[in-house]
Amino acid sequence: MTKDQKQFRGLILADLNIAKDYMDSDNKQMRLMAAYHIQQAVEKIIKLKAEIKGIDYLWGHNLIKLLQECDRLGIDLKEPKLIRKNARMYTSWEADCRYYPQKIVRKDSIRYAYEACVEWLNSGDTYINSRRKQ
Repeated sequence: MTKDQKQFRGLILADLNIAKDYMDSDNKQMRLMAAYHIQQAVEKIIKLKAEIKGIDYLWGHNLIKLLQECDRLGIDLKEPKLIRKNARMYTSWEADCRYYPQKIVRKDSIRYAYEACVEWLNSGDTYINSRRKQ
């Protein structure tokens, strides 16, 4: 990964950390923010993995369209099945969780997405071994 890609990966980790901190909150608005940051993490992982494979023009928040564009270009993102299966729901979190406080998002939906994102980010071409040689 390039320096810029590593820094972008850092933004993904920030989204995931925010989601982790808020996903089990009893405060509904905090859980909605966790869901929003999960959507952001999924979107950014798609874009980072595509960029590493040479596609740097993906744009938008619709996860279904981003995944379809990668499919059309023959890019295997090796995304977890859960991400593709729930792409429509996660896409809705991008706006709904910020602007519609009546939105309902289950804690377990956020947690499963979080776990899938962490595993996905820490696999293949976006894995960074942080262990230093002694």
